[in-house]
Amino acid sequence: MKCFNPDCLHQNTQLTNFCQKCGQKLLLTERYRAHSYLGEGGFGRTFIGVDQNRRNSSCVIKQFLPLSQNSGALQKCIQLFEQEAELLEKLGKHPQIPDLLAFFEQDGKLYLIQEYIEGQDLLKELKQQGRFNETKLKSFLVEMLPILDFIHNKSIIHRDIKPENIIRRKNKLDPTIYGQISDLVLIDFGVSRQVSATIMTRMGTVTGTPGYASPEQLRGVTNASSDMYSLAITAIRLLTGVFPQERNGTLVDEIFDHYNLGWVWKEWLSKNRLSISQNLASVLDKMLADKPSDRFQSAQEVLTAIGQPSFVVLPQPQPAPKPNIKLQTSKANFTKLDQLLSTVKWKEADQETARVMLQIMGREKEGWLTTDNCRNFPPEELGIIDQLWLKYSEGRFGFSVQKQIWLEEGGKMCENWDAATFEKLANRVGWKKGGKWLNYEQFNKNALPGHLPVVALGWGWGGWGRGGGSGGG
Repeated sequence: MKCFNPDCLHQNTQLTNFCQKCGQKLLLTERYRAHSYLGEGGFGRTFIGVDQNRRNSSCVIKQFLPLSQNSGALQKCIQLFEQEAELLEKLGKHPQIPDLLAFFEQDGKLYLIQEYIEGQDLLKELKQQGRFNETKLKSFLVEMLPILDFIHNKSIIHRDIKPENIIRRKNKLDPTIYGQISDLVLIDFGVSRQVSATIMTRMGTVTGTPGYASPEQLRGVTNASSDMYSLAITAIRLLTGVFPQERNGTLVDEIFDHYNLGWVWKEWLSKNRLSISQNLASVLDKMLADKPSDRFQSAQEVLTAIGQPSFVVLPQPQPAPKPNIKLQTSKANFTKLDQLLSTVKWKEADQETARVMLQIMGREKEGWLTTDNCRNFPPEELGIIDQLWLKYSEGRFGFSVQKQIWLEEGGKMCENWDAATFEKLANRVGWKKGGKWLNYEQFNKNALPGHLPVVALGWGWGGWGRGGGSGGG
């Protein structure tokens, strides 16, 4: 197992829980271990690890460890690192984007856990298999553009598209579940930016990779067409096999004219007796226009231009019919809670949840529940509350969601209060971040799974000892 200590990184035997060299703990939140070191960048180090709570399945562990210790730069790095977790959570599930598994702090350092994609990036593929021909290049564009369409529709710009950030999945996904989905996966949203839903530009920190970033991105401004620009540069580099090289302290790029500030990739092809169709060349040229307004404005426009008229729509699983939930029992009426949740009034619904639970247990005056109250809370009413939250959040919020996370973090049923496990849960659901408890204010559907109802902060997990909530067990 690899040590997480930045000054150690010792490779330990698998059976030890502490580094044999420096004594550092090797287990993150009692479940994640690193078994190999991948590398580091400006924000931190990356490891391949295993999740002991998921049958030792592989995962990617990103450790925040910025190179700059300047206070201003450090704060910006922290924001970008935390932003990657937030953006991945906002994106939700997509077969061409790694899942976010966890985000937490341990020993004063931030960690982000992601799905591990087995395969190799396109830079390595290029080195092994050689330059892409036109057929393979068109397939590359057709496979990548739906990802950009997906993230841009969620007002997110990737800002660092390049061969190293695109992995070809080794094991293809099941077509009976996902359809004929591409095996290309876009990774590294660490320098992404969420953008306004109405204004698709924003001033910000200059990020991205030289040789791929658009002119406006180098000035700190980005929009959806900035990703189109970087995708076109990626395509051209896969086509030519030419990458920027540093020579005598100067960056040299054979397919870019630094004097006239223009791309000369077509001249390079001609010089090397290579060619592509005029249509594809014109598409790439338009994606590379200096002015964002002169470029394609959407991924769909690019697909149409290259002769792929529409996206392949992934088959969506049919949602199970929503159950008819009983809204009246001898102990309480849940009609108001149902109305608030159905109109997406999360904050008011959370407050109504607390009110109803206190009323059921006769604790309105005190305003809180005792441990015995929690353990003896009526299972029918607890189940109704949970079912309503699950129904209107589409399985994102509810006591049973919190219960599942509690169990994943090592919590036990029918036990006394476990503060350590509760803190892990708080990090997972977003009640605590960067070592600090957050204000009671995050009421939207993009909150982390299990974030609501926050009333759980006041009543603990006693009800779970009886298998409370619709999750059972």
